Amino acid sequence: MNRRSALKTIALAAASGGIFSKLNAVDASSFDKYGGWKGKTFEATGFFRTQHDGTRWWFVTPEGNAFLSFGINHIHLNFWRSKHNAAAWQKIFGIENIWENTQFHPAVRDWCIQACQDYGFNTIGVHNQLSVINHPSPKLPYMQPFRVIGIPHWYNEIPDENFVDVFAKEFEMKCDTMAKEIILPVKDDPYLLGYSMNDCPLFTEEDCRERTDVIGGKRRALRSKGWPRRLRNLGSGAQGKQAYVQLMKDLYRGRIKDFNVTYGTEFRSFDALASAQDWRLDTELSNANETRDNVEFLLIVVDRYYKTASDAIRRYDPNHLFVGDKLNANTDAVDTVLKVTSKYTDVLFYQMYGRYEVQEWGLDRWSKLVDQPVVNGDSAYTQVTDTMPHPFGPIAKSVDERIEWNNTFFEKTFARPEFIGWHYCGLVDADNNFPVHGRQWRQHSGLMDTYGKEYPGVKEAIKTRADRLYQIATGDA
Repeated sequence: MNRRSALKTIALAAASGGIFSKLNAVDASSFDKYGGWKGKTFEATGFFRTQHDGTRWWFVTPEGNAFLSFGINHIHLNFWRSKHNAAAWQKIFGIENIWENTQFHPAVRDWCIQACQDYGFNTIGVHNQLSVINHPSPKLPYMQPFRVIGIPHWYNEIPDENFVDVFAKEFEMKCDTMAKEIILPVKDDPYLLGYSMNDCPLFTEEDCRERTDVIGGKRRALRSKGWPRRLRNLGSGAQGKQAYVQLMKDLYRGRIKDFNVTYGTEFRSFDALASAQDWRLDTELSNANETRDNVEFLLIVVDRYYKTASDAIRRYDPNHLFVGDKLNANTDAVDTVLKVTSKYTDVLFYQMYGRYEVQEWGLDRWSKLVDQPVVNGDSAYTQVTDTMPHPFGPIAKSVDERIEWNNTFFEKTFARPEFIGWHYCGLVDADNNFPVHGRQWRQHSGLMDTYGKEYPGVKEAIKTRADRLYQIATGDA
């Protein structure tokens, strides 16, 4: 029995009493130092974990109290220190020189911690500069990145070699080396919520297809190959190619003629296929058998990727949560790989930009596929302004509509028994004043503009829901 199953078994067995305290109305002073709600208690282990109480899933703080994660993303220093807005933030921070790190770093950290309190955020999400926000020590639970591959959805171009051969010994060694560097320094940190990997990695053909709606607006110059197409075109010496050939043998029951019918090839044997490099660089999407073959191989690749990475993490830290990649739910990625990734993760960690009515369909499907708690690790609602003519995500026609969408998503999701976290995309507007990441084409809305002016009513609405978080979750709202 694995760690997650064991914890859930304990929870279900004890649900009738003993391990849990009686549910009480939420008391604002009834929270532990990690933000955990003392109105519902579990066994304390000294680390964050997840547990099902027979009714719904929860995070559990190191002290054993129920915790639901409402996090903030994108605390990046250039948002406060660019040419167009540095003077404004220097005044807000009350420092003499915003370009002097010994003044700026502690000032932005203190301001961000206070902003989290003001808005009701209790977690630092995965897209943040932890070297600043956690220095000299964490004040809020946080996500620790562990990115062993570089295939996120927001890259305009991804070199073929980024789709590494995860079957190779070199990949195993890379994971182990990175684990020593990243995991060992934080393995005993009780504020660590969990380890995450890639940001919406390109898994499926839908993920990889040529498109113009990446963050920077510029289309991908070439279609990203993705794992199945890259590995099947390697030489026979590659472990990934051998894994592909073995799967084809199994799928076609050792009959190379049947394989040739699917691909229009003339291989005399599967050994000949193993030796063939660059034999099929593109996929014929209308070829149902080829599509099936690629999906079946993708699942084997993702399984190896997750097993190798999670083994490296667990080798140096058996206590903290592993959430895996932030899976892209705006494509078919979650539905395609979830059955595989969930074997290794403690949480379904996904990203989806969409109103609740859109996300609800996915949440309903996934909760039937796997019995896991769910966190939306990065999403928000947006609006057009003079400096954000093309914001990323669902665009509300007014700030009032944006507030309505925020409120609905918060209340509907946290009322679901599997939903335990939402990490909000953006504290400060990333507008077209910023030259990086193509902001002149696509922008990200924050909760205040680039000069620190808050959008009217947004903070009050968010804080009101955050203060009622545990009432919403327990049905006492």
